[in-house]
Amino acid sequence: MFRIPTTENTLHLLSDVRRGQWFVHDYESLLPVALSFLRGEKIPEAAIRPVFEFSTSEAQFSAAIGSEAKTKQVAVIPIIGTITKYDSCFTTGAITYARAILTAANHSEVGAIVLDIDSAGGAGNAISVLKEAIHHVQSLGKPIIAHVDCCASLAYWAASQCDAIFCDNLLSTVGSIGGLYQIVDDTGKMEKEGYTVITVYADESTDKNLDYRMALEGDNTLLKKNLSYNVAQFHQDVKAGRPDIKEDAAGVFTGAMFHPAEAQAIGLINGVMTLTECIENAAIRAQYNH
Repeated sequence: MFRIPTTENTLHLLSDVRRGQWFVHDYESLLPVALSFLRGEKIPEAAIRPVFEFSTSEAQFSAAIGSEAKTKQVAVIPIIGTITKYDSCFTTGAITYARAILTAANHSEVGAIVLDIDSAGGAGNAISVLKEAIHHVQSLGKPIIAHVDCCASLAYWAASQCDAIFCDNLLSTVGSIGGLYQIVDDTGKMEKEGYTVITVYADESTDKNLDYRMALEGDNTLLKKNLSYNVAQFHQDVKAGRPDIKEDAAGVFTGAMFHPAEAQAIGLINGVMTLTECIENAAIRAQYNH
């Protein structure tokens, strides 16, 4: 069992909820909790995570090291729930997940990694560190595969960078390749409470926060332009990580979700396997790599 220290950073979560880009499926279900969080209300489900843990499973293979053969292990790293960049009272952050991936990758007794994903996605600023960690594993010649149940939006973005993706069961879902902006306009609430906010921009700063200011006035043009830039990067990474994906299939790059049979047919996943089977699959891949 590996224990990775975490650092709670609720202020970053506040910022992301108020003005962040999100690559998440079914975000409406998160709104009640997000609004309660912004109001400072106590959320019973919130739990501080002082440490993050992941486990290893004995793999039935040996990898030659010098003149000796040593039994290797497969690290299983859970990625559960909404993904944010930093740890918070609600979430384990991508930085902590990435630290766990790197710790496993650099451990001499770990020969392969399985990301055990059950997530509808998360904040757009979380993807870079996950991609970097996954690519580091691959640079070491160690297999890294994704075992998924719900794997949507940003979670799928991360999974698509792995060597393979396997759904857990026939009710699993993957996809939602797309993004959205989340902006909270609380000016009306502040005025109701007696606050008047006066914002003054320098004459030389006419473009500062222009996309946000236009959105408050009902014009989302600049926000959509910025979001489209990042969605294009999402598409590019998925196509690179899943070269056999059928780009012209309906819904693939417009945010649709898919069950395993259709997902496999259009190249979103490699098949259906339980976690135990994925561990065995990763072990076989590691043996062939060596």
